[in-house]
Amino acid sequence: MANIETLLVQWLNTDPALRDYPASMDVPADRPQRFITVERTGGDDGPVGGHPMVAIQVWGVSRYECSQTAGLVRHRLLAMPADPLLDAVTGVTIQSTVNFPLGDIPRYQILITVDVKNDGR
Repeated sequence: MANIETLLVQWLNTDPALRDYPASMDVPADRPQRFITVERTGGDDGPVGGHPMVAIQVWGVSRYECSQTAGLVRHRLLAMPADPLLDAVTGVTIQSTVNFPLGDIPRYQILITVDVKNDGR
């Protein structure tokens, strides 16, 4: 299985509905108004697969906008197991979706667990 953070960033960046929210693993140095960050926060890995836990944060200009975009991101994440190009992903569970501002910067966080099978890499 490829790095789960990289896989999620690439998956989110291919969705036309999220084109105004570029995804990356780090907060961009020249922080745009709208973007998404992906960070593995825990979970397990085993010889045949794993269950990484990942935080996806939607940054925007208002709490409402972040909430709406988080809904689009949730929909996108739940579609991962159905994509034949992502055969290592066997399930996605949304653990929580919460308002998660950083001071006065609007942000929503989606915490997920991804079920993956090991492809021998």
